[in-house]
Amino acid sequence: MDASIQQWWAGVPPVTKYLFAGCGVLTLAGNFGLINPRLLLLDFNSVFGQFQIWRLVSSFFFLGGLGFPFLINMMMIYQYSKNLEMGSFRGRTADYIFMLLFGGSILLAFGLFMGYPIVGIGLILMLIYVWSRKNPNENMTFMFGLRFKSAYLPWVLIGFSLLMGGNPVLELAGVIVGHIYFYLEDIYPLTGGRRFLQTPQFLKLLFQQPDVVYGTAPIAAQQAPAGRGGNQWGQGRPLH
Repeated sequence: MDASIQQWWAGVPPVTKYLFAGCGVLTLAGNFGLINPRLLLLDFNSVFGQFQIWRLVSSFFFLGGLGFPFLINMMMIYQYSKNLEMGSFRGRTADYIFMLLFGGSILLAFGLFMGYPIVGIGLILMLIYVWSRKNPNENMTFMFGLRFKSAYLPWVLIGFSLLMGGNPVLELAGVIVGHIYFYLEDIYPLTGGRRFLQTPQFLKLLFQQPDVVYGTAPIAAQQAPAGRGGNQWGQGRPLH
């Protein structure tokens, strides 16, 4: 492998690395016939009737057919997951995984009962929404030179999906789930309310994450050098 590729891959944070690689490998395998793509889809009867429980995971990583939308989705997984993991969740891997598990569980329930066989798109929009709320004032540039603040990014993407003839119900579900998480984690506790979302202790022990008081960062994160690697997409960089 080329040294520059190795260096780039080594610099990808661990959770983003698994998300990006998992989506890429499983989607390519399904499209090139290495795996029957029907076995990767979320289906109520298959999960609970035939105990094909792997579908609860594969339906997040299999993104459907190949093409321009697949490339855009892969780009957004890499960019915004990395931005969160190296920014707001720096030094908080357990908290980041808990956010994914929390949002993924709600999206799974939505997909099972509403009949959506692929729910990874919803998870992508959840990540983008959370990032946009934590970084609301970044300058963004979309197609045709459209400029806006990052707080509006999820809605721009949903609007673009509508213009392209899509049905962005799953994207809207991802935004709603992202808002639920952001409200319970970042807004409600600061108003004096109870903090309902608590990362399980076993995740903190597994990833050696220290307990921190809400609103502070772990010592390792505080001492980390400030860099722009986690949020470069927001600095007026085009989305296309």
